[in-house]
Amino acid sequence: MNIIDFGAIGDYAIALLPYVPVTLLLSVVATVLGTAIGLVMALIKLGRVPVLSQVTAVLVSYLRGTPILVQLLLNVNAVPIAILYLNHSLGTDLDALALSPFVVAALTFALNEAAYSSESIRAALLSVDRKEIEAAQSLGMTPLQTLRRITIPNASVVAFPTLVNNFIGMLKASSLAFVVSVIEITAYAKIVGGRDYRFFEAYLATAIIYWAMTVVIEQIARIVERRMQRPRPGRAVRPKGGEPVGDPAAARTADARPVAVPVNAASTGAAPPAGRNPGTPQGGEFV
Repeated sequence: MNIIDFGAIGDYAIALLPYVPVTLLLSVVATVLGTAIGLVMALIKLGRVPVLSQVTAVLVSYLRGTPILVQLLLNVNAVPIAILYLNHSLGTDLDALALSPFVVAALTFALNEAAYSSESIRAALLSVDRKEIEAAQSLGMTPLQTLRRITIPNASVVAFPTLVNNFIGMLKASSLAFVVSVIEITAYAKIVGGRDYRFFEAYLATAIIYWAMTVVIEQIARIVERRMQRPRPGRAVRPKGGEPVGDPAAARTADARPVAVPVNAASTGAAPPAGRNPGTPQGGEFV
């Protein structure tokens, strides 16, 4: 009698692979939606919007102070109650069970993600150099344009590693979705393990799959992070009613670069091109 059936581990891993997309989809939807909500929360905190700031603070405190498993169980039971209450109050006839468990789990994970990512995003927004924001405003950009073209791109470089860690944490937390009847990797591992009573082999195969996904995501994140941190050449920005303004350092370099002056211009005393220093005549030395 084999205590551990190593051959079954591979069989279980193959059987679990079709449910990997469900886990990834749940994690991606929750992370993207949670990051968007977290950005809104961060902007509300930075702007100190009356009432909304206090509501956001209470919501973040609740989401951080309660287990995500409890939030899942609470929300999956609260949604039908809320729909029944609406039907009773408004006279509607909505199906209390119409919302799928996947949607409830995704929304629960997204709100939990927003509570944690909001602080990371707020810190990243505060790390943006104030001079860059003032320069954008001086060029005539609106606050929304400044946020979209200056603040968020610079803050995303700072927040990217933390957001990747949050996504990996969400990938692992998605295994809790089986308690609300979402069939993903962990849920199906419990099902197939119960067929042969080989729960250890089934869960070991599950752990290997999660580990492999985490390693792949980490490697991809390192590549993306290196590309994001590469210095990019300055791009010209056209202010309202003015000429394009490019990279100041590049402009100073261009102004200081020696320019060749024709011999006839040098001999006749003609002035060099405006804004340039006298350069080298053709075939001669610096004048």
